[in-house]
Amino acid sequence: MTVESFLRSCLDIALPRACVLCGAPLMPGARKPWPVCEGCSSGLRPLGGERCERCGLPLISERELCMRCREASRSIDSIHPLFSYAGPARDLVRAYKIRKRRSLAPFFAQLFAEAYDRNWPGRTIVPVPPRPGKERIQGWDQVEEIVRILEEGGYAVARPLERGRSGEQKSLGRGERGANARRAYAMKSGASAPLHALLVDDVVTTCATLDACATALKLGGAVSVAALVFAAD
Repeated sequence: MTVESFLRSCLDIALPRACVLCGAPLMPGARKPWPVCEGCSSGLRPLGGERCERCGLPLISERELCMRCREASRSIDSIHPLFSYAGPARDLVRAYKIRKRRSLAPFFAQLFAEAYDRNWPGRTIVPVPPRPGKERIQGWDQVEEIVRILEEGGYAVARPLERGRSGEQKSLGRGERGANARRAYAMKSGASAPLHALLVDDVVTTCATLDACATALKLGGAVSVAALVFAAD
């Protein structure tokens, strides 16, 4: 028995685990180190249907590009959300970010790794940087927690971006988010961008943050920038 499996067995006895979605007890010694049961995990439905080739959001009556991407000049080449921000996917994000269930990080990392292997082998992963002081105040950064697991698993990771002080995106209207994001994100002093970058974030709403990060990366030397996110709101 490895140290990891021994500690997990001790935790199972002292603190029986339950699925964060359905509340069902997890089997003691479960191989997968995250609090999501097999039923709920397999019940997550990937975002399907026709989607915009640029922002990844569902198309209604358009073809290839949605109206917003047709009318806007974007630096991001493509955004790929795994799920819609609704139902179980939304509950998982809330449990992770609001209830601070850090044990969900390996679950998100596994889903990102599978998508990366299918679609972007060889790209360098770049996490969207947090607000200044977030890790000091909250004790952790949700995106960095996931990316660190990917890095430990052998995936190439770079952190050339930084975020300056600006308004919090979720507190702003849709029209204000683009200008706010463009002011917020930039390359770190002396950093260079990977030629082919894959931005990673948890939720995409207006694309403003990802597009601002892509702008900074391309100014720093990136040739192409795609983005992988857990859910599209």
